[in-house]
Amino acid sequence: MERSSMQKRNERLTAQMVKRGMDALVALSPENVFYSTGAYIMTQKLIRDRLEIALFSQKREPIFIVCGIEESRAREETWIKDIRPYIEFKESPVQFLVDALIEMGLEKGCIGIEKHYWSAHHYVELMKAMPNAEFVECQGIFEEVRMIKDSDEIKILAEAAKATRKAVEAAFLTAKPGNTEAQVANQIKNNLMNQGVDELSFMVLGTGKRSMLVHPTPNDIPISPGDIVKVDCGGLFSGYYSDLARTAVVGKPSSVQADVYKKLATIQKEVIESMQAGVRLCDVFNKCKKLFEEKGLPLEMPHIGHGLGVGVHEHPMINPLNEEKLQENMVLNVEPIVIYDGFCVHLEDLVLITADGVKILTEAKMSDMIPIID
Repeated sequence: MERSSMQKRNERLTAQMVKRGMDALVALSPENVFYSTGAYIMTQKLIRDRLEIALFSQKREPIFIVCGIEESRAREETWIKDIRPYIEFKESPVQFLVDALIEMGLEKGCIGIEKHYWSAHHYVELMKAMPNAEFVECQGIFEEVRMIKDSDEIKILAEAAKATRKAVEAAFLTAKPGNTEAQVANQIKNNLMNQGVDELSFMVLGTGKRSMLVHPTPNDIPISPGDIVKVDCGGLFSGYYSDLARTAVVGKPSSVQADVYKKLATIQKEVIESMQAGVRLCDVFNKCKKLFEEKGLPLEMPHIGHGLGVGVHEHPMINPLNEEKLQENMVLNVEPIVIYDGFCVHLEDLVLITADGVKILTEAKMSDMIPIID
């Protein structure tokens, strides 16, 4: 990310901090540390005690507290100048945060912190060290700022979405009856690597009746004529996720399979076309629900889509309780799912809300004909 883009994010975070009466803002989760600093530190996700902490305040430049062994990467990637490394096992990253807050004169300040991510162990340490400070949940600030994407983010997400679509489509073209679920899944993984994915994040694949499982792990079951093949997968591209679902059939589809797929594809297309700026997210869900009812399909999912970015499920969610309105530069996955007559059909595409309507970032053809593996 360009330094100017990162500074604009800081300005938006600071504006929200001021609006909510906070003196400082602390990012702790891997997603929000990366989003606010520009430094992607892989081990932060893998080792929970290896804290990386970004501290922002209204009156001074931000501070980035990092594990010493990650200092060089942090300096290479972040726009933040004040980097404070701690020695793992010897020094407490929480104490480094306490020292920085006291340095700012915030012993009695109101400080936004990610309570939902903070471990009880570290939170107790913090509270004992700063008993007179007020620590409040700041998850809402990051949700509000992250849900509106900038041009750099939109470009990365669009490329990731297209790459993942191509990886799945190519695997369907080369798959044959008798291949196992694992073989098809591995081919998708190989294709994703060839498309430039940095990390494979998740791979869900199930065939036949296993397609009805929400998140089946691919195994050594051979795919057979008549089987539905359901895939939901994603990877990490420059710190941003892809998330795509597709459904195919082995050999000639039955009339029921073809009909259900056609109905779901039509529903997905109509729902996407309705997603204009200013439309409430609950109304998007309710439109989908109405279309399911009109076509005689059961809708059993609590949501039909979600934001996507540095997290797989980002704010906002497309559910019946969310009265927020779609805004320009929101990026969302739209994923209607139907379980019917012993099989599941799942379609998922990424869209961008623009001033002129909605743009499908996966650049899918949106065909209502079920893909065939033969």
